[in-house]
Amino acid sequence: MTEIAQLLAFVLAGMGLGWIALFSFVVSPVSYTTFDGGRAERIVKAVMQRGHGLLGVICFFAAIAALVAGAVAGASVALIAGIFAFLCRFALAPREDKPIKGRRVLKTARIVASGLTAFIMLVLIAAIVLTALGI
Repeated sequence: MTEIAQLLAFVLAGMGLGWIALFSFVVSPVSYTTFDGGRAERIVKAVMQRGHGLLGVICFFAAIAALVAGAVAGASVALIAGIFAFLCRFALAPREDKPIKGRRVLKTARIVASGLTAFIMLVLIAAIVLTALGI
C-alpha cells in the first residue's frame, strides 16, 4: 500500500510540475508577447483562476498520498506547495488595478504570479525527493 501511495504522490506532484511549467513558461509569456496588454491580462487571469485552484487541489492530494506513504516531511512540503498555489490564485489573479488620474496602470500582478508560480516547482521537487527518501 505504501508503494502505491508513494507512486501516486510522484504522479500527482509530476502533474503539478507539468502545469506549472506550462503556465509559467508557455501560456503566460506567449500571451504577453502575442496579444496586447489587456487581452493578455484577461487570458492569464482566466487561466490562473481556473488552473491554480486545480493545481492547489493536486498538491493537496499529493500531500495526502505522501502522508499515506509515510513521508511526513514530503507531505508537509507538498501541502506548502498547495497553499502557495492557492495564494497565487486568490491573492493575485482577481486583483484589479484602477487607473491613476486617467492613465492606464501597468498591471504587473499576474506577471509576478507567473514568476511566483515557477518557484512552486522547487517546492514540489523537494516534496518528491523527500517522499522518495521516505522522510
